[in-house]
Amino acid sequence: MAAFQTPDEIRAILTRLEGEDIATLQVLGINSLKSFSPTPDSLAGDTIEASAVSDRLFTMTTTGHQVAFDLQRTGTLVWLAKAEPYVMAAGAARPTVRLVLANGQGLDLTEPAKTKRITVTVSTRTWRGNSGGPSG
Repeated sequence: MAAFQTPDEIRAILTRLEGEDIATLQVLGINSLKSFSPTPDSLAGDTIEASAVSDRLFTMTTTGHQVAFDLQRTGTLVWLAKAEPYVMAAGAARPTVRLVLANGQGLDLTEPAKTKRITVTVSTRTWRGNSGGPSG
């Protein structure tokens, strides 16, 4: 049985993301994407501003979006010192989700079982305040 990552272990990995620009977010688990608009492609160019962890759930807030990830029972985060968009290759393990940063680093969300339970929900960030937008 795979060891669970604690919220503190997850938070330590997510802290590396803050302030970084997103190159791409790939949701490779066919049943994992739980929203259809906006698409994961819309995150390209956003800057990750904050992240939060609660048990096996975490959120990532970017300049224009909020992304919620549910690791379910066995999902884990794997830091990638060097990351590129995933390309299908014979015999290569496929992550459920891959986040590639503009600086060439990234993050995989992986699961040991064939049944993929990690979920991803992308939503447009709503702005609060009098202006209705981020610029004042």
